[in-house]
Amino acid sequence: MPNRRYVTLKDVAERANTSVATASYVLNGGKGRYVTDELRRSVESAARELNYVRSALASGLKGRQRGVIAVTVPQFSNVFFTRLVLSVEEVALEHGYLVTVNNTFDDPERETKVVESLIQQRVDGVILIPSKQSERNYENLQRMGITTVVAERPVLDAVYDYVLVDNFEAAYSLTNHLLERGHTEIAFFTWDAENVSLRERQSGYRAALQEHGIPYRPEYVREIAFTIENGRRVTEEFLQKRSKCTALIYGYHIFAEGGIPVLQRAGVRIPEDLSVAVIGDPDWLPLCDPALTHVTLPSAEVGTEAARMLFDRILDSDNYPSVRRVLIPGTLVEGNSVKKLN
Repeated sequence: MPNRRYVTLKDVAERANTSVATASYVLNGGKGRYVTDELRRSVESAARELNYVRSALASGLKGRQRGVIAVTVPQFSNVFFTRLVLSVEEVALEHGYLVTVNNTFDDPERETKVVESLIQQRVDGVILIPSKQSERNYENLQRMGITTVVAERPVLDAVYDYVLVDNFEAAYSLTNHLLERGHTEIAFFTWDAENVSLRERQSGYRAALQEHGIPYRPEYVREIAFTIENGRRVTEEFLQKRSKCTALIYGYHIFAEGGIPVLQRAGVRIPEDLSVAVIGDPDWLPLCDPALTHVTLPSAEVGTEAARMLFDRILDSDNYPSVRRVLIPGTLVEGNSVKKLN
């Protein structure tokens, strides 16, 4: 594991053969007094070579643990991540640590700024839930010696600890459930996410069809942006030209939140006219009538496992040398929203 000692101004000053005060003056952009161009270049070069990052606390921590870990959250309004963060906090409190929660809005540029801020704050560890492109941010955390565990979405081309929901199995088990009840014309609404793990839901849907000898029909699959409005819109389009489909899987609960009211307003009876199933278990799900067949996603378990991995690394890294990778399956919950055709 990387050395957890942060580079200090004193280290930079010694490398540049100058005083700590002068090094601080140069690196903080001071312009009130004269510093030769040669000395300025020397200080800046030393800072780059040592990977020096200014501490937002300016407190000379010199590597001591602060008792703070951070979680980056791509969708703060998504109940999945709310539950994940709450479970992280429970584990952190057991160890006497505080948790900072940082919303990235699934924006790579914002995530970069958040990670830079966390490095400046000298947090002890980060649970990184990546945005679309997080390889560089993960590498920056590692280079600065900040213990990092990736949750829910993998980072490509990196060796790291991670905890993920088994998205393939979630979609596979739900599709298989419909197939076993005689449905062969199944629509699937999914997110056009760039993240490999999230696209596994579509792979699971396709694999279940193939296993049952049912052809994959691209016209039955809609990849849309991650909003309630898109769930509403795509459901309206589906009703206009649904052809022979007898069942519909909402691959993300946020699409169902927009789409199910559309079905209700159109007078579609579930499951008599259309069988409906959902991946996810939002807070509004128990209010549905009939009860929706769905797959619960283990958000709390992902948070707990990721936090335990993180503290194993922070508190006992010498006895925790190997990389750990964990996939946690969801649970199929059968409701009354799937009609049995066979």
